[in-house]
Amino acid sequence: MWRYVPGRRKPHDSWAYVVYVDRFKRSVHVLGDRYFILMEFSLRPNVELMDGDKIYVGKGQRKEVSRFLRYLSYDDLPSTAKFGLEQLVTKILKENEKFFVEFFNESVPITPRLHQLELLPGVGKKTMMKILEERQKKRFESYEDVERRTGLKDPIRSLAQRVIEELSGNEKYYILVAPKKLLEEEVTW
Repeated sequence: MWRYVPGRRKPHDSWAYVVYVDRFKRSVHVLGDRYFILMEFSLRPNVELMDGDKIYVGKGQRKEVSRFLRYLSYDDLPSTAKFGLEQLVTKILKENEKFFVEFFNESVPITPRLHQLELLPGVGKKTMMKILEERQKKRFESYEDVERRTGLKDPIRSLAQRVIEELSGNEKYYILVAPKKLLEEEVTW
């Protein structure tokens, strides 16, 4: 989870999953595995990628892609890429369980009346209070631990739905996705 901290750099994903390959332009659309950043890169010559492939997009030498082209918004994706996005987000959440379970351990109030947890589908005031109460006793260690101790049914699905909402809309609050408009601003994150 990311949030603005003065003097901190912008969030950056070093690994990403292929969402769409444009064979004509020899470019690839990818979704980052931590901050769900949508990006477009040039494909290296003689490289063939498939949707769902995990590739390195961080600093330094990249094997499959060369040049970063641009940040993407949800609307920049072809409809075929949008179709499989929720399944890919779910895959990322499962593969990086330890990282994303920390959201339940470290989430904070956004305003005096709204908590980050309440932005998750299926989490109301009662469930939020139970999560806060349980994490004071002991940090959550897995999605199963969150579900068992709080009663939140299918935490992965709640997170995935929120990620899709943040990717596809102009949300007021971004708690899981680093949106294009903030990444392109001339500020230091």
